[in-house]
Amino acid sequence: MKFAVALLVLVAASLASCGRLALEPRKATRDGTDKLPKAAFRQDHSTASSFEGDYWTSASSASGSPPSPQATTTKPPVVNPTANPPTSGGCQCGVANPMRIVGGTEVQPAHKYPWQIGLKNRGGTSYWCGGAVINDRYILTAAHCFFDSNGNQEPAEDLVVGVGDHLMSSTSDDVAATKTIGVAEVILHPSYDSDDFDNDVALVKLSEVLAFSAEVRPVCLPEDDSKTYAGAAGIASGWGTLSSGGNQPNQLMEVTLPILEPSCWGQTVTDRMLCAGYAEGGKDTCQGDSGGPLCVVEGDRYYEVGVTSHGSGCADANSPGVYSRVSKFLSWIKANTADATYC
Repeated sequence: MKFAVALLVLVAASLASCGRLALEPRKATRDGTDKLPKAAFRQDHSTASSFEGDYWTSASSASGSPPSPQATTTKPPVVNPTANPPTSGGCQCGVANPMRIVGGTEVQPAHKYPWQIGLKNRGGTSYWCGGAVINDRYILTAAHCFFDSNGNQEPAEDLVVGVGDHLMSSTSDDVAATKTIGVAEVILHPSYDSDDFDNDVALVKLSEVLAFSAEVRPVCLPEDDSKTYAGAAGIASGWGTLSSGGNQPNQLMEVTLPILEPSCWGQTVTDRMLCAGYAEGGKDTCQGDSGGPLCVVEGDRYYEVGVTSHGSGCADANSPGVYSRVSKFLSWIKANTADATYC
């Protein structure tokens, strides 16, 4: 009897130890605070998981029962007609569809940002990263989106990209252009550093060529590296959580944030990063927004100047979000997308 009790105590202690190991923060900054990538935890066919605050945890293990299944955006029928492609000027980048994250609002109308995509596992129910269409074959996103909590890279064949979407877990808003597309190849920046998220950019080559429409078309890229964009209003969009460790919304959200000077309030950043946020906090990108675009409007066009990367918490005071500075990667992007057609 004593042996059985001792054995049970030993097993319980081992399980507790394993639990603590699984809950170690993924990344800590030099000053000891958590510095987190803004990617949500991947979801598979059977177990819904979420990135809660500073830790990776399983929703099903916490509740004791599996979550209710959700509809995906891949199910028929298509209920809304697709608008005709723009006829003036042919293919144009950065053209939104006017008629509109933490502290943000729902994008209205639906499909306002036709370059927005969601990244998820094949058969998954939720997007755990975002990205932007930049031409007819490639998506620009964040490199850290393709690694799990143990640092293992996700196989490209397990991933799909959702285009022309607005409601992540519903088909009621789908149009003819709404679909999921397989991933042919993931191209990580060769100098990506998972320790400090430097060079945190990646390209996703789609398994098929995109047919542009009002709901699916590319964002513009900066023309050169001559601007810091300090003081400009940056528009971030995504399906990320509405608070650190909170729930993801069903609908695509957006938030407008001021882009900061390159010094980034004294934060530890490289010249391949830019920061955006308010000193008082309250608005920010968060987990699940990683890889999504930070855009500025010049004239009547949207230009992607940042790729959502990381930050310390979400919407905290004096803690801006950090984005990969797109203008620093223009040569690399063009060299690796030479087989695509740009607008």
